[in-house]
Amino acid sequence: MKTVYYLIRKSIVGKEENGTFWLFQNGAWVIDRKMVIMDCLFGYDPSEGPDSPYAMGNTDIMEEIEKISEEDAVHAVSEQKKRRKRK
Repeated sequence: MKTVYYLIRKSIVGKEENGTFWLFQNGAWVIDRKMVIMDCLFGYDPSEGPDSPYAMGNTDIMEEIEKISEEDAVHAVSEQKKRRKRK
């Protein structure tokens, strides 16, 4: 199984496994039902109308996501868990 990890907006950890996208939220991996990862990958701009030719391919939005290593993802998840315990 191949897993690709992402960091979204410098704070959200995501991953893709076998075509399914996940976000690390509230201490657990949850399916990305709001399509946060796909929207960033394709540059979807929700402020544009559905018929707008500018709704997809917005490079500013595409820059909000970056691929990261598994090691970086584990570290980011660990940091989120630590912050969650302190609350």
